[in-house]
Amino acid sequence: MQGYIHVTIKDDIIELMGEEFPLGALTVSLLNTPPETFKEMGMELMRVEQLAGVSRENHYFYRKILKVEDSRKLKYKLEDGISKPNYEGWVEIHKSICRMNELLRTIKVCEVILGPIDANLVEEFKDLDFESKEYDFKWIWYLELVDLTMGFVEDAVAAYKTFSNLVKHLLPGLKKFDPNHLAAAYTMILTVPELAWMISSPFDADKCPYTTEDYMILQYFPMQKDNGEFIIAEYFKMDSLQAVIKTDMLRGFMKGHYPKCCEHCGRYFLMTKAYRTRFCDMPSPENPKRTCNQMAYAKKKVKEENTDNPKYQSYRRCIKRIEKACQRGTITEAQKKLLLSKTEELYTEAMMSPEYSNEEFEAILQSKNLYKSCGIDIPRRKGRPKKEEDND
Repeated sequence: MQGYIHVTIKDDIIELMGEEFPLGALTVSLLNTPPETFKEMGMELMRVEQLAGVSRENHYFYRKILKVEDSRKLKYKLEDGISKPNYEGWVEIHKSICRMNELLRTIKVCEVILGPIDANLVEEFKDLDFESKEYDFKWIWYLELVDLTMGFVEDAVAAYKTFSNLVKHLLPGLKKFDPNHLAAAYTMILTVPELAWMISSPFDADKCPYTTEDYMILQYFPMQKDNGEFIIAEYFKMDSLQAVIKTDMLRGFMKGHYPKCCEHCGRYFLMTKAYRTRFCDMPSPENPKRTCNQMAYAKKKVKEENTDNPKYQSYRRCIKRIEKACQRGTITEAQKKLLLSKTEELYTEAMMSPEYSNEEFEAILQSKNLYKSCGIDIPRRKGRPKKEEDND
């Protein structure tokens, strides 16, 4: 990664470096990262700090414009007395940097932003004279990579700790899962002293602070969605991982999106509707051919009410749309019968297998997709009949 992180918010979608995700999905990926991953990253973080003689409290490049001029790099070296390792120490530092990069890229949001690091990168510096300005310059250049990688690890840990506490301890107690109540839950962890422990702090053992302010550049621009509607999109240039994750999570709150923990497998999944779903629709770890929802019923005879089942609610909304279209005369009785049959077929398939997520099933049942699958042209909406002019 060089320069800024590019983020666009389009209604309920976040576009990160050209890839689109539902708001909140990137945070869910972070929350599903195994604790062992963060533990190992923390160990590598401390190892680099010791080997490179750098202080994490004084980032030189992270959260700043990363393309620093060459003259300023040497100025940092002269003014701040940055220590430098010998070549053997540099090799060990690079091993840790590569390992942290590998671990970070197991998290979807980091995979999109960060590219892999060449394990042989430092070999070209093997024959440099330790006392030369060229060695100094190459180390200052490499320090950008050190600082960036360490900053990403710190932000990943801080966001994980803060948002997992919020999702685990506050969200389940909400009366409603609407933007108002979701925003209130976030407000509580920032303002209620008794809940301060939920926020990752620089005084914690891992020294990974959660920030309440982020640097970014914002630009508004209009765009047209697939359904023809126009929206005002927000294009951001950001300079830290925390800014990206907070934008994904908190903008998701504003749309009613929030992470929820599956009571069967313990993984987090994204809710886009205010249902009290207890189980995720992902393939069950013990039987990938069935979802956690299905396994929970098979093992414990626990079945969710239809009012809390996102797939059932998508199915019922689709049925109502079809029936209303027929009542309005925009489709025939024969077309209605075909569409209802296809909807029933898709619902049965979705409930019997883990092939479709809730969001994918909702998209499949959208009129433009369902009608196309049945070979029916999408009917134009009929407006109210015009009033006849009075000729008297």
